[in-house]
Amino acid sequence: MAVKKNATEAAEAAKKEKTVNTTTEEKKADSGADNEATGGETVTLAYIGPPLPAGLLKTNKIMIGTREEILKELAAVLEKYPLVEKMLVPVEKLAEKKGKAATAGNILNKYYTDIVSSIAANERKEE
Repeated sequence: MAVKKNATEAAEAAKKEKTVNTTTEEKKADSGADNEATGGETVTLAYIGPPLPAGLLKTNKIMIGTREEILKELAAVLEKYPLVEKMLVPVEKLAEKKGKAATAGNILNKYYTDIVSSIAANERKEE
């Protein structure tokens, strides 16, 4: 019976170890989002805002590179629509952030509607 008890204890210890490791990985993923802001690591971002006129940027566009490289590539778009930067999210959080963008009363929803408003204002100016 001692062997059975040791095997059970070993299995429980392995479960606890896996749980601790999983939690640690989740924390690392959260801190990884902070590293994206520094622009040092390669990231995969998705644009969750409205499609921009003249094909400047489409909804759900995926961009890979450092955050600096992505922002540099989007410099012309960001000059005209600065809130686009706020609508670039890590693909790991895409579903969560898209849900928030669709929910009234959320800051991502406000950015989305502000971009739509600025698109309409720019179209009126051009006419």
